[in-house]
Amino acid sequence: MIEIKSTPPVIPASPFTFARRAFLHGRLGWPLLVAALVACDPGDAADDAPSGGTATGPEGKADDGDETDAGLGGAAEETPQGGVEGTGGNEATGGAGGQEPPPEPVGIAVLGAGTHSADAVRIELLADARHGLKIPRDLAFNPEHEGELWVVNQLDDSTVTFFDLHTDQPRLAKRIDPYAMHFMDAPSSIAFGASMTFGTCQESRNTYNGQADANDFMGPTLWPADFDVYAHSNPEAVAGLGFDLGSHLDMLHESPLCMGIAWEKDNIYWTFDGLTGSISRYDFMQDHGVGWDDHSDGVIARYAEGEVGRVEGIPSHLAFDHGTGLLYIADTGNARVAVLDTATGRSRGRLSVIEPGTQLWKMVDFDLKTLVDTAAGELSLPSGLALHDGHLYVADNETSRITAFSLSGERVDWLDTGLNPGSLMGIEFDPTGCLYAVDGLGSRLLRITAK
Repeated sequence: MIEIKSTPPVIPASPFTFARRAFLHGRLGWPLLVAALVACDPGDAADDAPSGGTATGPEGKADDGDETDAGLGGAAEETPQGGVEGTGGNEATGGAGGQEPPPEPVGIAVLGAGTHSADAVRIELLADARHGLKIPRDLAFNPEHEGELWVVNQLDDSTVTFFDLHTDQPRLAKRIDPYAMHFMDAPSSIAFGASMTFGTCQESRNTYNGQADANDFMGPTLWPADFDVYAHSNPEAVAGLGFDLGSHLDMLHESPLCMGIAWEKDNIYWTFDGLTGSISRYDFMQDHGVGWDDHSDGVIARYAEGEVGRVEGIPSHLAFDHGTGLLYIADTGNARVAVLDTATGRSRGRLSVIEPGTQLWKMVDFDLKTLVDTAAGELSLPSGLALHDGHLYVADNETSRITAFSLSGERVDWLDTGLNPGSLMGIEFDPTGCLYAVDGLGSRLLRITAK
């Protein structure tokens, strides 16, 4: 079993440098952190370093003209006890009468090909607290920029964005929006949506970072993914409103303690609502623009109130299948994975709203079923979800196991990662089949590839 310690491993000082600290626009003035990573190349994952060694990229240098344009060499490394095996010779080959070819692999390679053992995969530490991770809880790739991965941090309401992960010189930048204390307060989840936008959900009852009593004026937020806009104040909006609402594009406020988010289409997202124990469909309609506050066109539909359960501090992630319209739900509090057919259901009356002007509808006659329960999938506290190559991957926060299920609910393969209980939260695949995971307990970003 590969053990990943809860404290970051020591990295030699020479390849690990902060290229510079660039203070960002906005009242918080959070410094940019830049450091080292290694690009993902799953085809050669077993050949990147000698046995027991450290896989490193070339050391880079920051460009003073761009706060994110820093080379990131040397900080990615093999986890303890996770050395990469040498390639060795060609002894098993031969002509007629030679050794028989090895049997065909079984299971899923990135989960250990049926062995269920972390020794059968490569687990890399890509980033940790030194790179700005502070209880990371979810991650998502920007589909419009290859190799761009966003991570949301609970502890300081921030994002860390990794650029060019598909190359040998990736970079990163950390940002906190000027008004993150509301719009990204203790984020639980992130999902990319329509062109260059993304949504987040917040596990918050809205205290403005402890500056006020909770008022439950909280829900999903719509953001720009353009780095020239995100986390910068909009002077026009500040002048027009008389105060700074940061860079958010929109927000609706009917989901305090929101634990998961998934994108459907346009500006429509699904959320896991922790306070009401429900699933909601949010249509932001037309966003109000960067830093403004007109939410009057929002339409929300609430499903299954009281039928799903939150566990404090553990995200309940969602995955939307755009081919079938099915929404997969990590129902953490009920130790199951549920599935909602979003084509079913009808509205039956309006519900009262926290924010005047928006519409909140109660939905009935929908099809919500248990796909995998505790007995069938050995689930304890399911948290992370990812759809990939016809399978649903589930990360269990308590057991630190990642399991692949068929879309009909049969268990196909699983990996016991060896992480400490409470570590695994969000998971995500890149287009090449590398599996990424955030370790909320150790504040780390990990990548899992087949050996």
